[in-house]
Amino acid sequence: MSVKFKIYQDVRTKSKTKGKFYARAVVSDVADLESISKEIEENTSAKQADVYAVLRELVNVMARHMRNGDRVVLDGFGSFKVGLKTKPADSVEKFNVAKNIVGTRINFQPETHWKAGDIGRTRAFLTGIDFKPYEPKKTDKHNQPSHKEEHNPSGPTVDPDFHPEG
Repeated sequence: MSVKFKIYQDVRTKSKTKGKFYARAVVSDVADLESISKEIEENTSAKQADVYAVLRELVNVMARHMRNGDRVVLDGFGSFKVGLKTKPADSVEKFNVAKNIVGTRINFQPETHWKAGDIGRTRAFLTGIDFKPYEPKKTDKHNQPSHKEEHNPSGPTVDPDFHPEG
């Protein structure tokens, strides 16, 4: 299996990288709790219903800990914590929770490993990753893409909302 990607051009008018091209990963499928629990059943002696129940409870317990401001660490996977989106205040005294905290998000940090002498760290899940260009699935008798997006064999997709950082 490989991570599929498409090439996009940065067409933002005020961007320092306007006209440059970037790769963006394309999601090929969805693995939900049901399918993951079935896979785990196939690889262990646990029943799918038991695995599903444990995973559902894991989600509940993680949510409770994050609502309490805890960092949740899943060994071999990574850690989760709550992040805040805020608006600035002119001073500490003028900071108002209702006015200045405008949103929350979940920050995920994958588990990383490093070896002496290595310049960088390796994310546990991304070791040995392979990349291949995305090719739309062909389904009809005229060999047309199976989705509404047009496939352009001559070049990249131009996306006006593209942001290279994610």
